[in-house]
Amino acid sequence: MISLCLPTSDAAPVAAADPDVVLRFRASERHLHWAVAIPFTVCYATALILVAVYNPDPTRPFRQMVSWIHRGSGVCLAVLPLLTIVWHRRDFGMHLQNMRRAWTWTGGDLKWLALMGPAAVSPRVSLPHQGKFNAAEKINFMVLTATYPVYVATGLTIWFLGPAFISWLIHFTLAVAATPLVFGHIFMATVNPDTRVGLQGMISGFVDRRWATHHYRLWYDEHYPDQATTGTPATVAVAPQDAQVEVPTPPAQPPAAPRPPAMPGRSANPSFAA
Repeated sequence: MISLCLPTSDAAPVAAADPDVVLRFRASERHLHWAVAIPFTVCYATALILVAVYNPDPTRPFRQMVSWIHRGSGVCLAVLPLLTIVWHRRDFGMHLQNMRRAWTWTGGDLKWLALMGPAAVSPRVSLPHQGKFNAAEKINFMVLTATYPVYVATGLTIWFLGPAFISWLIHFTLAVAATPLVFGHIFMATVNPDTRVGLQGMISGFVDRRWATHHYRLWYDEHYPDQATTGTPATVAVAPQDAQVEVPTPPAQPPAAPRPPAMPGRSANPSFAA
């Protein structure tokens, strides 16, 4: 079994026991993703409950509890991503690079977006190769980074300045606009059999090698150039830094057989025989 030593964070490398997987997201990327995704999901769910259940009748029980859960998750949404970036500050440049990639579009991205629907129903339609993020993920990333500060600012205004209709309207409109992106992202990550494989990349960091070459070929060729043409792992095994390599010792040589004793009355040296 081949062992690949792949860095998942700025700590010691972690060995992948399976040669058919590759590292897609480092620990700092995964932590930042969940620092945003979990509070945002709680905010969205509690906001939906407040609007659908308590707006028609504010006297219904547990409204204050749901409201405070919504505020608490909003605070987590504002604070946890910043704390995560500070904690993994050595990867700050990588986060900036991810933002640049998400905000940089090419003709291949537009073509991918146009063919995404037909490719979902017809295997004859092939999508252009993508980099680290496909076009749909770029849209999700762009909307998130553009609306994140607005969510925080309008939420704090509603909370501390009392009734603020304009801030509430902006807050509510952004949530409604994010609805197709939220459900689309969850569907692709958990339900769609062709893409839900990638969810493992946000849990362990590793994804199937063949899946990565199919969906993110440009990214794969960039980070794994030695296997870019074949899509197969290298045949050289790399051991973890703290692994102890056992060097086999050669087998001991058998002792030499004893020489027979000399004949009586004769010298042991034949050249001096009588």
